[in-house]
Amino acid sequence: MSYIKVYHFNNPKTITNTLHFLSKKEIHLKDILPKGYVDIHSHLLPGIDDGVKTVYQSAYIIEQFQKLGLTKIITTPHIMNEVWPNTSDVIQNKHMEMKRVLSSLDIEIQLETSAEYMLDDLFYNRIQKEDILPLHTNYILVEMSTFNPPINLNELLFEIKLKGFTPILAHPERYSYYQNDLTKFQELKESGFLFQLNLLSMSGYYGEKVKNTAIKLLSEHLFDFAGSDVHNYQQYEALEKGFLPKHADKVNQLMQNNSVFH
Repeated sequence: MSYIKVYHFNNPKTITNTLHFLSKKEIHLKDILPKGYVDIHSHLLPGIDDGVKTVYQSAYIIEQFQKLGLTKIITTPHIMNEVWPNTSDVIQNKHMEMKRVLSSLDIEIQLETSAEYMLDDLFYNRIQKEDILPLHTNYILVEMSTFNPPINLNELLFEIKLKGFTPILAHPERYSYYQNDLTKFQELKESGFLFQLNLLSMSGYYGEKVKNTAIKLLSEHLFDFAGSDVHNYQQYEALEKGFLPKHADKVNQLMQNNSVFH
């Protein structure tokens, strides 16, 4: 004989808490993904940074993005002095290799490549030589150290502008030295940086501090674009789960801005 256990909620507070829990269910990424969205930040070229390690891992994640409805990805391997000093040639060769693999698997998503440039001495040398892989037209994706901003930040920004580029700062919500002072972000925007939100930040993937900073910047309309920053299976699965309803509309509106990268 089998039994079915039935729970009775006689306490109104219990009922309210239960309904609140149910209302917090995430809206899946697929359900808020706008038409024309281009992912402008990921690490899907295998074996050249801390992203995917094999072509199989890369192809799997790219295929999942295609199933969500994406038609274009601009992947952005790290370029970082003494850690991942990738050259433009290395990145472009790996990109062509990955495109051949996707073609052989009948994965039709448009894969392009740029880079995520650490604002360091290597970047300074590259920008002076104009050895840059732009995201699209004159946009370039840049990042800072997680420990402290570059001491020559203004000089680097001057060189970027001098060469005719517009810098998009990757995941500003993750820079701990700015998190407690909204005016620092506003100063960066006024100096000429655009901001790119890591979608995973909204889920708490990087911790509550990063999540709360991302929500604050999103509420203040300081973000310009969004990106996945996907490195592996686990991050893709966390991203695919989506966002809380109270954030979904704002994230959707932000993602619509990425259509300029088509």
